Amino acid sequence: MKFSYLHVAITAIDLLSRGDGTNGFAVHPHHHKAAAATAITRSNRQISSSSLFESAADIDVNGDEQAAAATATATTATAVEADNKETEPSSSGDELEKVPEELVEPDPNVLLLASLTDPVPEAGHSVESRETKTGTIHTLTVHLGQPGHPDPLVFQTGRIGRQAAGAVVLTRGDSVVYSTCARDNEPKSKINFAPLSVEYQERFSSAGMTSGGFNKRDGAPAEHEILVSRIIDRPLRPLICDGWKHETQLLNWVMSYDGERGLEALGATAASAAMFISDVPLMKSVAQVQVGLIDDTFIVNPTNAQMAASRLNLIVAGTKDAVLMIEGAADFLPEKTMIEAVSLGHSVIGTICDGLDAFRAVAGKPKKLDTIPPPIDGLQDAVNTLMTERVDASMDMRGTKKEREAESGPDGEMYIYCVEEMLKKFTEEEYGPGITNAIKAALKKLVSNRMYNKAKTEFKRMDGRALDEIRKIDIEAGMLPGVHGSALFTRGESQTIATVTLGDKGMRKRMDNVVGKGFKRYYLQYSFPPSCIGETGRVGGVKRREVGHGNLAERAIQPALPTEDVFPYSLRVESLITESHGSTSMASVCGGCLALMDAGVPIERPIAGIAMGMLLENNEYTSDDDAYVVSDILGNEDALGTMDFKVAGDKDGITAFQLDIKCEGLSVKTMERALEQARVGRLHILGEMNKSVDKYRAELPATVPRMATFSIEESGIGKVIGPGGKTIREIIENFGLSNMDVGEDGTIQLSGFSTEKLTEAQEFVKKLVEGGGGRGGPRKDRPKYVGPDAVLGETYTGKITGIKQFGVFVEILPGPEDGSSPGLEGLVHVSELHTERVRNCEGFLRAMNTEELTVKYVGNDKGKIQLSRKAVLEAKLEAKEATK
Repeated sequence: MKFSYLHVAITAIDLLSRGDGTNGFAVHPHHHKAAAATAITRSNRQISSSSLFESAADIDVNGDEQAAAATATATTATAVEADNKETEPSSSGDELEKVPEELVEPDPNVLLLASLTDPVPEAGHSVESRETKTGTIHTLTVHLGQPGHPDPLVFQTGRIGRQAAGAVVLTRGDSVVYSTCARDNEPKSKINFAPLSVEYQERFSSAGMTSGGFNKRDGAPAEHEILVSRIIDRPLRPLICDGWKHETQLLNWVMSYDGERGLEALGATAASAAMFISDVPLMKSVAQVQVGLIDDTFIVNPTNAQMAASRLNLIVAGTKDAVLMIEGAADFLPEKTMIEAVSLGHSVIGTICDGLDAFRAVAGKPKKLDTIPPPIDGLQDAVNTLMTERVDASMDMRGTKKEREAESGPDGEMYIYCVEEMLKKFTEEEYGPGITNAIKAALKKLVSNRMYNKAKTEFKRMDGRALDEIRKIDIEAGMLPGVHGSALFTRGESQTIATVTLGDKGMRKRMDNVVGKGFKRYYLQYSFPPSCIGETGRVGGVKRREVGHGNLAERAIQPALPTEDVFPYSLRVESLITESHGSTSMASVCGGCLALMDAGVPIERPIAGIAMGMLLENNEYTSDDDAYVVSDILGNEDALGTMDFKVAGDKDGITAFQLDIKCEGLSVKTMERALEQARVGRLHILGEMNKSVDKYRAELPATVPRMATFSIEESGIGKVIGPGGKTIREIIENFGLSNMDVGEDGTIQLSGFSTEKLTEAQEFVKKLVEGGGGRGGPRKDRPKYVGPDAVLGETYTGKITGIKQFGVFVEILPGPEDGSSPGLEGLVHVSELHTERVRNCEGFLRAMNTEELTVKYVGNDKGKIQLSRKAVLEAKLEAKEATK
């Protein structure tokens, strides 16, 4: 019998796919195959999962992955054993035929790459149109021609959503995304930007699931849906024709999900197709693909199982001519590998864009260009003549950001003067209400051109720095004494206070999406209050920009974190931006890493981040040899330049990256130059960080709870938890624990501030499971009340001794002064606190601002004193009514 790696994979997957989600976890049938393969490939050093924005190394998905991996390994061993038996020597004494050593423990990556050898259709596309009773249906089929990707992308329009400006249904395998593009009829003349909004929703029904919410309805967008909305928006917005002022909306729904591959690139490609065939003036086709890396093999649109073992998770967006956006995470990969991955992704994008061009030729609507105002003759020349000297002088200004913006900011004196002077010649009566924005746009273009000219002639920037110069860096670690870890990171006029909180499993962040439910052990939360730019504004809900920046910083740091078996804590990083003038997300990377090291998290490879910019003579064209790359960009260079390229990593490789372009694309040659310049800048920042914190703290701060982790037999879980959780609550209380987590696989995590108590609790739990020990821990005989009995029906005024959710404990009779015995204590149930309903005991008593309550002794239930404040209040009301 011949035995192959593929046979091992199929055997393992088949065994797991017959499971029913045991160990208390619900696994949807669509996900069995992917989950099984993922279990085989799961390792301690993972950077990717099915989602670009959720790291598999940090998500504890519902399902015992270790048990699944063990099952897969056992299956492999069984198969090899069976193969061995077939080659056992006969009774004649023939020599045993040796099984090749590599078959005993097959490389899991080889299993994942096995499908890449299967034949796939050649790259290409076809368009089909057919008439129906309701109209013409157009279908585009695109074959990517990539190994491991046999399923074509099938675009269809004309059947669903015909009242939208553009509607596309995109199918890949059994995954289906429905995208629409719609616009208002009238433009908004007084705005100076393209009013585009994007929404993306993964419907739970697409995977045969229902939302876990109370009303079982898909609600507000989850964090990962916001992030996908952003990667749809970012490459499309720069390509919409300048002057487009119609409110435009892209809506995207995942209608069916097969659990095989990630959905980000699929949803983004469907959205761009819907806009491309609509009358919204997107003049070039745009597509997105995902690229993974296993060993030295790149994979386009990899399966979820392949992504779980990938060292790279890259999303590339672009036209067939140039790259528009990249986003992703990596496991300390060199710059050369990144360039190769982007080049491969862009080549596949060209295949999709060729198909979309053919699709638009038969299904597209004429672009609506009649409401886009034409350029005003002579305006740019007039602005150049009037303002060039003043613009050049503003670039030589020094001082604070606020002082410079008073002159050259969007609402500064320079813009006010320009508008006033230009309106004398270009009046609103002649050119309409949009003339003011046109004047500002002309001045903005002039400033951008003069920035480029300064870089070209002087190799200097608007703040006087060299093109590759990093602003001054100042660091103070451990600045907040009460938190677990903290760092103040200042680079120029960008500043963040980063803090770290360490906790047990109860602090993990809950995840709920179409892939399944799970928890994130590590997460970073980014806040950008209006005060950091000297403004006032609404404070409350998290903005989409905050979600995106926080996620980028989170992914940048993640590869440097220790695994859970090395460092069992959950980690929450917060970055509060206190000053902003360029690249606060990368400041969050630096500050967050420093705060983690200050908290004692064993980070051996510190991470730093830097934002790169690019200056072009003409922003309407793709980058070329005349492009000037600048390091550590200012806010002005971000707003007026053509590139925002954020790169994070350590001295040896990249961990996260994000590229946005405002021109029509970026050449790979220029990207290679930017990456090398970013590497040099990153090394400088790491050097400055090392001067402040050269090693993580040797001991955890005293404010961090200590951890103890051990395992019990699964059959003993019920004993530990007890009826309704009674036993586990008593263990927590009696041993003074902060928390106690019991996993489905029998893993128990204890947390508390006393190492001695943790040891005692661990010993008690083990005895409890083995059959010894009492319920909830060792109980000592408590001293009893000694004194006169309370009189039933009497009213007492006593001090409050305890507040619980279910009621308040009150001492109605005091104990002796020497403290030899306690006072007589009773419970005022929450329903007996007031004549009206009390929803929160603690809040109610805090509002009363009292340490005593007057209560009535109303009963005794098996020695437990029952008290009522409600009865006292009702008696007062009755007495008051009687006197009327």
